[in-house]
Amino acid sequence: MSKKQVRHIEQVKSANRADQLRFLAELRGEVQEEAPQLNVKKFLIISLIVVAILVAGILVAGHQITAIEDRNYQIEQGLLSGDIDGSVSYWLLGRVIAIALLAVYGFFMLVKLARPKRRKPNRSFWGDLGIYIMLAIIAVAMAFPLVFSIASSLKPLDELFRFPPKVFPSHVTFDNFSDLVVTMGQSWVPFSRYLTNTVFITLAGTLGHVIIASMAAFVLAKYDFPGGKLFFSIVVTALMFSGYVTGIPNYVIMSKIGIIDTYWAIILPAFAAPIGLFLMKQTMESLPTALIEAAHIDGASEFRIFWSIVMPNVKPAWLTIMIFSVQSLWNTNAATVIYSEAKKTLVYALQQIQAGGIARAGQAAAVTVIVMLVPITIFILNQSQILDTMASSGLKD
Repeated sequence: MSKKQVRHIEQVKSANRADQLRFLAELRGEVQEEAPQLNVKKFLIISLIVVAILVAGILVAGHQITAIEDRNYQIEQGLLSGDIDGSVSYWLLGRVIAIALLAVYGFFMLVKLARPKRRKPNRSFWGDLGIYIMLAIIAVAMAFPLVFSIASSLKPLDELFRFPPKVFPSHVTFDNFSDLVVTMGQSWVPFSRYLTNTVFITLAGTLGHVIIASMAAFVLAKYDFPGGKLFFSIVVTALMFSGYVTGIPNYVIMSKIGIIDTYWAIILPAFAAPIGLFLMKQTMESLPTALIEAAHIDGASEFRIFWSIVMPNVKPAWLTIMIFSVQSLWNTNAATVIYSEAKKTLVYALQQIQAGGIARAGQAAAVTVIVMLVPITIFILNQSQILDTMASSGLKD
């Protein structure tokens, strides 16, 4: 070893502990280079250019939309001759995308300026910008149907049939919802009865599904018994078959046991949904077996271990299957297994209103919002739990 190398090592030894660890990591080649410091001046110049382009796009799109709508109105009134211009929807979509990009880039600017020393091991500034733009476009594309459905429910009847269609209503009204309430009130079965049926079926089916799937998954994940692997293989195979494939066998079985035209015709099949058992079993396998063995040594019963130790540690999994179950049960119309009108679900009643033709187009738009409101709300409140479940369902100790 040369004198120069010895002198360098002695300097590291005299430094603090962090410098010593960094020096050793550099010798092993394990240190990633720090990202270059943010050039605030350059960043602000680029940001002003991007914001100016987006704002100009929003203003131009707004001007074009106004001009096309005025021209189409004059053509409809016979003041001008020509064909109706249908490009207003494209300009409106472009305006929505530009507004979304402006909002995302504004948030990106705040993050950059508030945390200029953030490590960037793999991406440059343009890489970050490209990812944010791509995510913004995907977010707009996914949110557009939801926004359009809500906006349509707030449109008067004449705007629902306007061509080219407008995304947002010119005159916001809640008449569609009030008309829906009046229509439901004229039914010989009260609206509250349909709602009560749906809520009861959803709560009972979801609760039973979570409990049964959790208990079965606990046994399959933490205990070895003859036929356990075969049983789980059957569960995995059942995931390949949709409800349309199993509809006829399910109906035959329920008819044999005499539960057709009862709530159990919907609740009982929900208990046996294979997706819940699969997710719970895969998640429970990631729990340390030593934790359960320690509880056995302390004298805890099987139910106490399941309820007090296992279930709290797999909360993301059972919240996830709860969301799936609620979405499935809330949106079922059960028309093939329930015949009595007093036992029908809310979705069935609302679908009958949707089938009323043009006169009930506004009510049909309101029905769409009501049907999707509950599942979307539950999903938004628990979406992080779904991500945790999907990320950890394949891990084992």
